[in-house]
Amino acid sequence: MLNSTTFFQSITAFVVTCIAYMLMPNLAEAQIYYVSDDTLWVQQNSGAEPIFIAEGGSLPINSVAVDTSGGYVYWTQDSAFDSEIYRADLDSLKSEVLTESPNARGIALDTDNGKMYWADLRNDGAIYRANMDGSETEELIAGESNGVTNGILDIDLDEANGKMYWVKSGAIMSANIDGGGVSTVVEMASYIQPTGITLDTQSEFAYWTDSSNDEIRRVPLSGGDVESIADADSPAAIDIEETTGKIYWVEDYLFSGQGGAIYRSNLDGSEKELVKEISFTRDALFVTGWSIVTSAEEGFNAEIPQEVELFNNYPNPFNPQTVISYNLPEAMSVSLNVYNFLGQKVRSLISSEFKQAGSHKVSFEATNLPSGTYFYQIKTNAGTTTQSMTLIK
Repeated sequence: MLNSTTFFQSITAFVVTCIAYMLMPNLAEAQIYYVSDDTLWVQQNSGAEPIFIAEGGSLPINSVAVDTSGGYVYWTQDSAFDSEIYRADLDSLKSEVLTESPNARGIALDTDNGKMYWADLRNDGAIYRANMDGSETEELIAGESNGVTNGILDIDLDEANGKMYWVKSGAIMSANIDGGGVSTVVEMASYIQPTGITLDTQSEFAYWTDSSNDEIRRVPLSGGDVESIADADSPAAIDIEETTGKIYWVEDYLFSGQGGAIYRSNLDGSEKELVKEISFTRDALFVTGWSIVTSAEEGFNAEIPQEVELFNNYPNPFNPQTVISYNLPEAMSVSLNVYNFLGQKVRSLISSEFKQAGSHKVSFEATNLPSGTYFYQIKTNAGTTTQSMTLIK
């Protein structure tokens, strides 16, 4: 049972949570969007807590793009039979399905003209376009055996010049924004299947991930000599943050059993640095105005927290799933339980498990619980901390 002191502390925490939720910053600005633990997250900078957007799990999230002016995040995700394109309002993070596509992969947005484009890997590959609400879908480039879209996994747009670029098995391709004028930018060995592409339209380069050779490569948009700019262990997704002149990419260590990470460098590959360690990642990455907070900045220690911290769950209010995050200053035994408004335990999320120092997350699924206020409590040898959350069905 929760005592009166804990109860009033929890009520106070609930009020603070509501205020924080209402004052939540514009998630379309200064953000990095990525997949870790098969979950889509957004994070403001390296010192901030990541915010839950969508669960992947057995239905992988394949790519992500953001309309920073309109305030929406878009992503492609496998469904039980085909794939679907989702979007979520960045104010509420409520998501909706826009359209279905047989095997949707990379997605790109033309916000000036209100269009979204995506690559589809089914059969011999194809490129589709629709309005940004999912209506009026049209096939721009149809797949053909060993053709211009065979093995397509990602796409990017040069809106100013009315062009689109994509990766396929053995080549980087381009076409007009309406699908006409298809041409080959550069050919490579037929066994190479790049997984991601991004464009530097100012310097007129296309960058892509070459997982066969563990490299990040680039070529002029008009074609020409290929440069290898950086070594990368199984690189997957890639994106450019134009305001800072940095290129970001995901390295997926799945087959080595070491998780994965996001790295960045200058556009010529110099000054490579680690951005964030991740795990169970996918070919999804979108960056805008990201900054790496250093340990010298006030209130931040990138390695080990100074005390046990239990953070506000997100989303909150939620239905039916939310994510609870906590920090440990050292390895210790942890219990994390959920209580109802009467102080009765309704779920044990962690039961006296030994956890390493650092940041941790756990999902709470409340499908079988009624709407109402709940309290989650972490108990360690350093003490007990309680927060509140609201389930709304």
